[in-house]
Amino acid sequence: MDLAAVFTGLDHIVWPELHHAYGPAEDVPDLLRALTADAEEAAAEAERELWGSIVHQGTVYEATVAAVPFLARLAVAGVRRASLLGMLGAVAESTDEHGLDRPGAARAAVVAQLPLLLPLLSDAAPEVRQCAAWAVAQCGQEAGPDIRGALRRRREAETDPVVRADVLTACVRVAPEAAEGLVGIALRATETPSVRVAALLACVDTGLPWDRELASVVAALSPLDRHTTGSRWRRRPLTDLARGLHERGDVDAAIDVVVDALRLTVEAVRAGADPGTAAAEATWAAESLALRSRAAPSRLLPAMLPLLDVPAVAEEVVSAVRDWAEPAPQAVPALVRLSRATDERADRALAALVSLGAPEAGELLASRLADRPHALEAAYRRTLLRPPAPLPCTAVLLDAVRTRLVAVTADASTPRERRSRYGEGLAAVNEPVYLAGLLAGWGPVARAALPELVDALPHHPFPISRALAAVADVERDVDAVSALRIHAGAGPRTTREAVASALHSLTGDAAPLVAVLGAALDEGGAVRDGCLRSVAPLGEQARPLLPRLLALLSEPAETRTVLARAQAALTAAATVWELTADQQVVLPVVLEGLTRATEPWGHRTANQAAEVAALLGPAARPAVPHLLAMLDRPDTAAAAARALLAAHPGDDRPAGVGLTDLADRVLSSIAPGVYLHSALGPLEALAALGPAAFTPGLLERVRILADGEPRVIGSGTYVEIILDDEEFRAAARTVLAGLSR
Repeated sequence: MDLAAVFTGLDHIVWPELHHAYGPAEDVPDLLRALTADAEEAAAEAERELWGSIVHQGTVYEATVAAVPFLARLAVAGVRRASLLGMLGAVAESTDEHGLDRPGAARAAVVAQLPLLLPLLSDAAPEVRQCAAWAVAQCGQEAGPDIRGALRRRREAETDPVVRADVLTACVRVAPEAAEGLVGIALRATETPSVRVAALLACVDTGLPWDRELASVVAALSPLDRHTTGSRWRRRPLTDLARGLHERGDVDAAIDVVVDALRLTVEAVRAGADPGTAAAEATWAAESLALRSRAAPSRLLPAMLPLLDVPAVAEEVVSAVRDWAEPAPQAVPALVRLSRATDERADRALAALVSLGAPEAGELLASRLADRPHALEAAYRRTLLRPPAPLPCTAVLLDAVRTRLVAVTADASTPRERRSRYGEGLAAVNEPVYLAGLLAGWGPVARAALPELVDALPHHPFPISRALAAVADVERDVDAVSALRIHAGAGPRTTREAVASALHSLTGDAAPLVAVLGAALDEGGAVRDGCLRSVAPLGEQARPLLPRLLALLSEPAETRTVLARAQAALTAAATVWELTADQQVVLPVVLEGLTRATEPWGHRTANQAAEVAALLGPAARPAVPHLLAMLDRPDTAAAAARALLAAHPGDDRPAGVGLTDLADRVLSSIAPGVYLHSALGPLEALAALGPAAFTPGLLERVRILADGEPRVIGSGTYVEIILDDEEFRAAARTVLAGLSR
């Protein structure tokens, strides 16, 4: 190994002037040299340091570009070849660039080293050949004709099945125009299963036609997972096939390929075979597709239900029943049977019954309420968070909730060692929230639980006060009102605020809440900022707090450099406007908030400022230049459009922008994969624009949001994505109906 040649020029680079993830890159030369250490521990540590600094979580830097030639030379010289090829491939793959002088500079640096790396495609070690092919593939079509030719020759000569499959994938990545011929050869029955699976994936990745013959190959090779072990691409092949088909619009083919896998799994179970990998692969692919496709659950769930009796995958099937928002009455008998057991699976099965709205759910939950935390949470969510289909308040279930609330209250009043909030401790923390939430969701029909709620109020004031406000009758339930008044004036500030808010909701008496909020506003800082959202709903009753709110708005702008402080000021500004309509006080804070649109995470502040501008109406016209600029940003367009409409009421070209143009901007801001909260605002803006803004083409885009096949909501917790998308879908349908009149 000629290390002098490897490190030629290393010390001529001014590394301290380059940067990586942790700042100046003066440590990179020593790390590169340390890769050649005789001691494995020292070399491995240097490798880890380089991964963390120049390819930090997939991000590449200017120091990365400078290091690439030395990494390539080290690999060719025999130093940690497979690992360094992997690092080079990760550099070429990255699109997350920081501080580079031109886009794609890191990949270009790897492409420049490909002629040097070419011999490693024929290395004696299979792992090195495989890593070399993978690294080359990350360069895509920039790899050039020599590399494409070398990969073809490697594919023809390769005998290791896994490496041969990865080389085929690399060939397709660098020369997609040659995919049809390569795939046709690779799909032959004489090829190894790993290569045939790679060919199936290449068909989907390159857009080649899909037909039943290819689907039959999938069935013949199932489960596919067993044929991709060791691949550098770390695939879930069935999931990747279904996802790829769905993304390119072959929805039926995507669903069919998963349904076939589920059918084969069920047949294997009925034949007495161990479903093992096949069941896990099929159910995982089904879950993944259901998160993307609105049409998939109705066809996938019936195919999954026979697996409820297979312990290895029953939990996945139960989760699908619970989370897919799909009627499944045929699942009820099996779920009832599972829920009568005593383990955690029984709890999850009952949660699924609750989510389905099965009539049996209430009685089963009542009988085992103390040890069914998942089912209780499902009941809470269905009843309080996602009405209008609550779990019915039957006498037996109400009695069980009351009994359990007594036990929880007694437990809270007994001194004991503080438990962790994880595991059993988390269930103990959440249980009073869920019990109180059920009662709050039921409202006055749960009035019989008032004694238990009053007793629990000192121990769990936040959820219990909310439940009391929902359940009690202000005229008849003087004990409940009295309890709220007592606790609104005692204890920590946050407790007093929660209870006083509930008292206001129940009785309309704002005095205790105003007193708590006034003290918090006087305290200043984060305490003051945190309480402002409780001021806004008071309306005219917040007038005693006006001097404090005005004082907050009069503070210098330098005090609001932190986004949270700026958002607090905007919340105060909205209340001040409602109370005074004073443009001179409110408008400067709005203008200041609008300037945050281009800052990192500043879109939330800018959107809030636009919402306050909408309250101002024509008085917000000085903000128009900022609002027009916000129209060009997908994350602020909807809020800006609503503010422009309010600033120019009745105008068909507010601030010179046509209504149709505004509708187009707002529609473009709803990108697939968004969070629910990011998508509902644009829907409200579309409704505000009114029918006159919509051409037939724009209406069709709204219809696609409402009834199109792909899900619009794709971010959030796994168990909520489908429910969130259904909520969005219902809202979009309402907007569409209003615009179509």
